[in-house]
Amino acid sequence: MADDKNNTPDPNTDPAKGSETPSVTPETPPASESGEEKWKALSRENERKWKAASKELEDLRKAQMTDQEKALEDAKTEGRKAALSEVGIKLAKAEIRVQATKAGIEVPTDYLDLPQFLGDDGETDSEKVKAFVKSLAKNSKKDPEFPQLDGVGHHKSTKNDITTMDPNELADLITGGSFI
Repeated sequence: MADDKNNTPDPNTDPAKGSETPSVTPETPPASESGEEKWKALSRENERKWKAASKELEDLRKAQMTDQEKALEDAKTEGRKAALSEVGIKLAKAEIRVQATKAGIEVPTDYLDLPQFLGDDGETDSEKVKAFVKSLAKNSKKDPEFPQLDGVGHHKSTKNDITTMDPNELADLITGGSFI
């Protein structure tokens, strides 16, 4: 059914079926003192409707395309995905470094399979990155282990190692003729 004034189709009519589709009743936003929740709910509802209308319009455009136009559109989509993947890999590397710095660890990104951190759309999946860095942070030790020292002070050397000798030993070694 079309409106006689502006020749636009009735939104409650599906042109392919020619039958009435059930109209969606808007959800009633919760009452709040400031009205903020009401506007947020209305905004979410309008966004949902816009996405549905955009998808329907895109489906209609695709249905009316010729084979050449479809092939061209597919090529554009593949090119867009390839470009996003290249940029996405660089962004994934940067995201891993940022998350690792926040966790206080160092991650060598040169040997990682970075495309696994990308979503289907070619963009970085921050949840995968956070989970990866979190798993590394669990395995890393917060306090570094230092080697146990034998004690503080002078240690007698068993060899002629002058770096660990005290001055008296060094003088004895020099005067004894074994050094010179």
